[in-house]
Amino acid sequence: MTHIRSALLISEQESLDFDEAMAPDVIVFDLSSSALATLNSLTVKHKISQLTGGLSPLCHLRFAVSTSSNFRSQLNVVFSSNISSVWIAGISEAQQVRDADVEVRRLEMEHGIKPGTISLIPELNAVYPISKLDGILTAADRVVGVALDLDSICADLAVANSNSSDDLFLQRHILTDVAIKVAAHNFPVIVMNSDVRLSSDKMKMIASTGGTGMLTRDATSISSLNHEFKLSRAVVERAQTISQQWSNNALAAQENGVMIQTLKRARYLVDSANKIDAG
Repeated sequence: MTHIRSALLISEQESLDFDEAMAPDVIVFDLSSSALATLNSLTVKHKISQLTGGLSPLCHLRFAVSTSSNFRSQLNVVFSSNISSVWIAGISEAQQVRDADVEVRRLEMEHGIKPGTISLIPELNAVYPISKLDGILTAADRVVGVALDLDSICADLAVANSNSSDDLFLQRHILTDVAIKVAAHNFPVIVMNSDVRLSSDKMKMIASTGGTGMLTRDATSISSLNHEFKLSRAVVERAQTISQQWSNNALAAQENGVMIQTLKRARYLVDSANKIDAG
């Protein structure tokens, strides 16, 4: 999976016209509110096919959490080998992730795709699943990160006499809690932006509090997101040094305080930086 700094959320009706120089890392087709009766699967499949080859953004699909049979039916009508990842909005329990994993695996096998090729990104939209986060992250091997709807989570807290969804202080605390848990698994945290226009203050708060990228409908913010969420040179150089020390002499590195979890974190950061450079 690529390192996601910017994810552009679009509907099946929206065009894919964007400047390659300001292209998002991924395009996320929002199918979370589409009923099977009205979903134009041919349109979605055609647009997915447009995102193949070259430096095109990866293709992700976003569905709302549902029963296993309904989820499988919805995914099946737009299924393609060009899909990189599936987002499930409204996840609240680890079992929902396991159910989605089973259905994706069935479709992979039916279409001759290597099991595990298509990843899963659980999307948290309420307070409760944060308490279940460790179980959600480890529910299936194909989970590669988490999406966080900060605005909805703040609203779910129902802070008295406060418009909490606009409270960056509160959002910072929620994001910090989630980011620490997710970083321990070396996964990215992709924060959703529900604003029509993404403010610079909000973007910088998220980037400085453990968020690794953002999902937005604001195509004009993609270039800023790609810049803001690029790993700093100092972070990458430190990670490279740790990896090199371990490669040269693992015993000496451990004696100098480099534990296996530190090494895994360093390799994750170096790999993320390499994927950004390759893109």
